[in-house]
Amino acid sequence: MQKQTVAPFAVFDDYRPTMTIAVAVRWLLLFAWFAINNYRVELDSTWLAFNLMGISLGGLNAYVTWRIVQRQPVSWRHALAMSIADLSVITAALFIRDGFQNEFYVFYYPALLGFSLLFPGRPSFGVLTIVIALYSIMAFTISPTLDTDSEQEKLLFVRLITMVGMVTAGTLITDWERSRRREAVAAERQRSQENLELQQKAQESELAAVEERSRISREIHDGVAQSIYMLSLQLETCVDLAQEERQDLRERLEKLVSLSKQSLLEVRHYIFDLKPYLAGEKGLVSMVENQVSEFNKVTGVPAVLNTKGEEHQMPVPVSTSIYRVTPRKPWPTYSSMLKLPRLTFS
Repeated sequence: MQKQTVAPFAVFDDYRPTMTIAVAVRWLLLFAWFAINNYRVELDSTWLAFNLMGISLGGLNAYVTWRIVQRQPVSWRHALAMSIADLSVITAALFIRDGFQNEFYVFYYPALLGFSLLFPGRPSFGVLTIVIALYSIMAFTISPTLDTDSEQEKLLFVRLITMVGMVTAGTLITDWERSRRREAVAAERQRSQENLELQQKAQESELAAVEERSRISREIHDGVAQSIYMLSLQLETCVDLAQEERQDLRERLEKLVSLSKQSLLEVRHYIFDLKPYLAGEKGLVSMVENQVSEFNKVTGVPAVLNTKGEEHQMPVPVSTSIYRVTPRKPWPTYSSMLKLPRLTFS
């Protein structure tokens, strides 16, 4: 059995498409990081630390970008390392400067969304719980802390709920996309199974046609060939009787006429009916109609075929078995049939 190639959309552990989007978004966020950190700020140790953290993230992002451009594998380990680095740098930046009051908290949102797209479900919500806990602790412990007099606890609540929404959205999007992939895989397998069944049926039909040809060859050898051989012997006998002027010559010649028509009907049957049918050029009804017409031409007896309903495709063995019961040879009652005024087949 041939090994089936798995379609790209059926591979669930291929992180290249998602990571391609992630590195592009990360470059944009790094630009914003450096812009915020270097616009109208004091050049102190905090400024240097923030730039070094941005450079480190840029180096990791450049490495993953290089792997994508070079079409090298991008595994879940690369995705996990980049996501953990993003969240760690953001948390460190908030811890170093101003805690809850630091505007860099907004980088949590795309970082958590990206993590949930790569690792949906329990891993994402587990990381979310850790981030919420750390951010809440920093909000109440790192100066300047959260100002309850200004009702900043409401602002904290909104930020935390936004984080939850980002992770939930990423998980739902990924689950929906994977569900669509599973449906596509199931549909593809169904089409493959249907194609396989069609191939098997075609092979079975071809095998049945080959067997039918073999049977026809045997019938020609056992039937038509024997009839022609008997015809030749009888003609030789008639030649001898004609020289002796025997009285039974007419009777023998009448039998020869019957035998010759029988042989002719058999030969025309195999050549004009079964061969096109086995080649798929004719249907069973058309084949039987031609046979009845040939019977009419050869015997001179008017014959009519009555059909009812629609024609359906049948296996070769079944259709040829039905065909064999049609009047394709004279049988023992051939002489009596010649005397009939009309034949009707239904």
